[in-house]
Amino acid sequence: MDKLDNQFIGLITDFGARGQHYVASMKGIVLKINPKATIIDIAHSITPFSIIEAIYITKSTYSLYPKNTIFIIVVDPGVGSSREIILIRTKSGYFFIGPNNGIFTNVFDSSEISKCIHIKNEQYFSIPVSKTFHGRDIMAPVGAYLSKGVNIENFGSEFPIAKLNDYPIELKKVSDNEIRCTIQYVDEFGNIITNIKGNFVNFKEGAEMAIRTREQKIMGKFVKFFEEGFVNSPLFIVGSSGFLEISKNQGNAASELGLKVGDVITIEL
Repeated sequence: MDKLDNQFIGLITDFGARGQHYVASMKGIVLKINPKATIIDIAHSITPFSIIEAIYITKSTYSLYPKNTIFIIVVDPGVGSSREIILIRTKSGYFFIGPNNGIFTNVFDSSEISKCIHIKNEQYFSIPVSKTFHGRDIMAPVGAYLSKGVNIENFGSEFPIAKLNDYPIELKKVSDNEIRCTIQYVDEFGNIITNIKGNFVNFKEGAEMAIRTREQKIMGKFVKFFEEGFVNSPLFIVGSSGFLEISKNQGNAASELGLKVGDVITIEL
């Protein structure tokens, strides 16, 4: 492999504010190996252990970065177990390092993968390897060496794409006017981001829609921007990441409706 034409490394973790030193440790390892690397903090406030949130953050951001950017994803409830650590190169020119726990199969289709490696070569690890911090001792150094132009195949053996674990996230059109979907993220404003892409169906501006759970049914209007809805009234909108969101104009929809990431809901058109 030719040397990468940039040295960007993006970090996605669930370490949070109390884990800033974990992030700093990973950065230290990267910079010790490649002082020229540019490290980007993409997200560190993912809810602990939330694979769904890690999928959403990765999927909605990675293609905005230059080709050859390396993404290290440390949302790893199985750290220290027999789960594999994987290095992927996509046909579109991006690199991903992370645990084989279902993140990758939800970020892009398997047909987009050009190379999949099971990271095993300890030559590129930070020794000794902690059983509880593979992000620092395996993923960060591998990402750093990759950014310096080490061939992807040097890090381990070919891993069958068919053996990448899946993480099921429900999305199904159950009738002409009903879609069962999953809440994949709730942002700081309480906007509820579903996994329904904006082009999944033909959403009509001004149309009445509803969100239905086991406990309640809430009506709202589909709008193009927040101010089209009344203050503190439920509304539906395709957000900046291209997914259908349930929101309240100047209100917190998730808190007021009692919904959270991972909840399965039904959208009525």
